[in-house]
Amino acid sequence: MAPRQPEDKSTVSERPPSRGQPRPPLEGGTHIGRYVIIDRLGEGGMGVVYRALDPELDRKVALKLLHGGDERSHHRERLLREAQALAKLQHPNVIAVYDAGTFEQDVFIAMELVDGQTLRRWLGQKRTQREILDAFLEAGDGLAAAHAAGLVHRDFKPENVLVGADGRVRVLDFG
Repeated sequence: MAPRQPEDKSTVSERPPSRGQPRPPLEGGTHIGRYVIIDRLGEGGMGVVYRALDPELDRKVALKLLHGGDERSHHRERLLREAQALAKLQHPNVIAVYDAGTFEQDVFIAMELVDGQTLRRWLGQKRTQREILDAFLEAGDGLAAAHAAGLVHRDFKPENVLVGADGRVRVLDFG
């Protein structure tokens, strides 16, 4: 009989991410800069989005932790520059960016938390032609404002557009 190995009591969330690999999901209560993670909202190809609290301003935000914190520091720098540019852009049809920074080796972006659904899900419900046209015109206005500010959306699709409960359309995830 082989000798028993000591039991590994660490959990996946305690292990740091491998180089170039996405990190395990963060637990509620984790601090990223001044933000406190509440829960996970979703995940995409670029990163994971969490609902978080900004205790300094007493508001909830969407906190996106971007994948790719490996040795590609130029990639990290580009993402930070893009977040800074988005933070300067104020348009009702572009998601508001409040802050950006780094957490360990990954970039995070703190942005407006929208109570709503993706345009893809919104389109799956019964809509009039006028409602659909208006939504796409609002998304187009957001893209035009971003382009005027020198930003190019590299991944425009219905999943990267939110329709808020207030009916306002917001473009996000500029890639």
